[in-house]
Amino acid sequence: MRVISAIGLALMAIGPATALGDEGSVPLAPGVRGLVTHASGRVTIDGKLDEWSQAFCTPVHYNHANVENRAAQFFYLWDDEALYVGLRALDRKQANPGTGGAVYDGDAVEFYLDTRSGDALRSKDWSPGAVHLFFSPFEGAEVKPRWVMRQGIATSNTVLKGVELAATSHDWGYEIEFKLPWSNFPEFAPKLGSLLALDAELCSGDGGKRTDRTFAYGSPLSVQQPASQGLLELVQSFAAEYLPAVGPAAFPLWVDTPWVQPERARVQATVGIAPAFVESVGKVEVRLHDSDGKIVRTVPASIEPFGPPDKGFARAVARWSIDDFGPNTYFATARVMDRTGKTLATVAPRMVQEAQMTGR
Repeated sequence: MRVISAIGLALMAIGPATALGDEGSVPLAPGVRGLVTHASGRVTIDGKLDEWSQAFCTPVHYNHANVENRAAQFFYLWDDEALYVGLRALDRKQANPGTGGAVYDGDAVEFYLDTRSGDALRSKDWSPGAVHLFFSPFEGAEVKPRWVMRQGIATSNTVLKGVELAATSHDWGYEIEFKLPWSNFPEFAPKLGSLLALDAELCSGDGGKRTDRTFAYGSPLSVQQPASQGLLELVQSFAAEYLPAVGPAAFPLWVDTPWVQPERARVQATVGIAPAFVESVGKVEVRLHDSDGKIVRTVPASIEPFGPPDKGFARAVARWSIDDFGPNTYFATARVMDRTGKTLATVAPRMVQEAQMTGR
């Protein structure tokens, strides 16, 4: 039976216009693109994401040609003690052959965090309070979680203590939990409404070195400057009123012309559906616009579950002929609706370079 999260239950039970957290929703700060939701209880670092159902999630790689071996879900939680990042990844060729500081090789996460305040938050340059690190579930093919700070460039001299990791491996992929105590950032106050910035980069290697990389919020520019990271707000719990701001991260849209196709060339639009919304999304449509913004066609998208049936992997896919519209004459957006037909989010593709080699 599919697990339905508290977010999805709220949307289904009381409707998308009134779903509130326990203490009601508060307006998000300008520019916020994602959430870090408060943990409802103690987060046990055991490599199992059982207590993460209320965490905000950003799907990645849902448009990959080998989706059953690439798609993943990043989750974000906080409490008074720490920031927590969870990852559930579909990956049937699990390993990390990197040695020393090369933890980014193979299956890993390259993680970027900015806890600074004021004008320094998401600024161009790195300074104390902004960190860049790597963590992985594996050492070689063995489940042996490890992490390392980025050295030399694109980081600060912040020294991290008290980091905890745990991972589990499955026939369909792996899960990993990462705990980063706030005590490493004495200038940051973990409280409702606090702002931070981050980017979570999934690295994949199919048993070898890194061959794919995809980003939750930014692009490889996140290596060079924290300005590429997404602005996130610490909240008590999810509220549907947040969807206009955070919907593009919960329902990312990619528009690609796949490299290998079984029929005459078609364009493919893929909308990732965060697991909390799988039960509440009823319809997705892709709107094609001319260069002036006028909608010239609406293409219904087929909702496709994939991966293990109890882990909430689902996407919506729409396709049309490559000859229907000339290159550089149109663009696409997607409208995600609940089961009553009300709009949850309207999203556009992110204009970033996010991957090395995908074949999509």
